[in-house]
Amino acid sequence: MGKEQITNVYAQALFEAAREAGTLDATGADLSAFAEAMKESPELTGAMHNPIIDSRTKKAVVTELTAGADRIFINGLDVLIDKLHADLITDINDRFQDLVRQEKGLMEVEVTTAIELQDETREKIRERIEQATHKKVEMKETVRKDIIGGLVLRFEDVIVDGSLKAQLEQLRVRLTQANLGSEDSFETAS
Repeated sequence: MGKEQITNVYAQALFEAAREAGTLDATGADLSAFAEAMKESPELTGAMHNPIIDSRTKKAVVTELTAGADRIFINGLDVLIDKLHADLITDINDRFQDLVRQEKGLMEVEVTTAIELQDETREKIRERIEQATHKKVEMKETVRKDIIGGLVLRFEDVIVDGSLKAQLEQLRVRLTQANLGSEDSFETAS
């Protein structure tokens, strides 16, 4: 089985266990927090990915870091450690969160803008996407000055680039490819 298949199997199993236990939100929140901690801590990531560190030691680290966490989440981590798949935690989290969004009828939309959105603008964007897709929208916002103005939307397999940077690039390409005429036409015009 490849990495993606293993990720899907474990994410689906964890999702089903959490759904059955009625802990989707708690399991998802704890899994997300742990995956984020791994992203922010090279030491934690190194320990979880290191095949030389035995399962017992990894579980001791996890137990210390996850005291009071959701039981389904902790059991899932223990299984991943036992099966030597602790290196897939961040991927499993991404897939698990996708499954939760599907279950709740949510669609994640990434909105990238040059400046922070005002509440009214944010709501208008949300409403228009919900009307177009007939899904409830969960927005994730990023501010990047290099897009100059406008916005870039990413959802499912769609990218809508309405940034000023993209428009300027399109204009540059059109001007570069445009036939501006030969030098002769300038001489005859004078």
